[in-house]
Amino acid sequence: MEDLGPLFVAPHEPDRMGAFIAILAAVVIGAALIALARGRLPDALSYSVLLLAPLFSYLLGNLHLLEESKHVEFCGSCHETMSPIVEAMRSDTEYLSSLHYRSGAVPRDSACYRCHGGYGLQGDAEAKFAGLSHMLNTVTGNYGFPLQKAARFDISSCLDCHAQAAPFRAEETHRDPGIQTSLLAGEIGCAGLCHASAHPPEALLGAASWEASR
Repeated sequence: MEDLGPLFVAPHEPDRMGAFIAILAAVVIGAALIALARGRLPDALSYSVLLLAPLFSYLLGNLHLLEESKHVEFCGSCHETMSPIVEAMRSDTEYLSSLHYRSGAVPRDSACYRCHGGYGLQGDAEAKFAGLSHMLNTVTGNYGFPLQKAARFDISSCLDCHAQAAPFRAEETHRDPGIQTSLLAGEIGCAGLCHASAHPPEALLGAASWEASR
């Protein structure tokens, strides 16, 4: 990627959660080593720490994993299934994911999550649990092509950004009561109907299909 100077580089958010988990784990390990060296647990308070701190670290670790799963690199790390979709998104194509990504309409570090996350707290939770199920399916090989989940997304994800935009409101088609009803009921969607599909069909067929199409 061409280096245009620091002004064109997105600020990096330090991984404070990861550092906190590492420090907490180091404290627990240190306390455990002291207890082993002394041949007994120091006292009741330390005993409680040795029991509760690992559980707390486990909880924080899972929360950290869920947060990291929002990153594009995380999504693209599944080579056979998701890497073609991420590569297509970063390519110069007419598909919605590429148009949004290259225009800066979605955050570059969490573009996948931004469109597939739905709206509000419920949308966040559903997207993260869906991501965990995708990981499980990838590990177990329990998936098939084309990837249907990647081919569509909740209409609320579109409306979250576009509903208040002047061009969207000015479009005559969007003002049609019947179309509005069908959209909100999930009977039709934006992508693949009036607008381009979200992803190239070849990218939804896996890495081999995507490479063969290029």
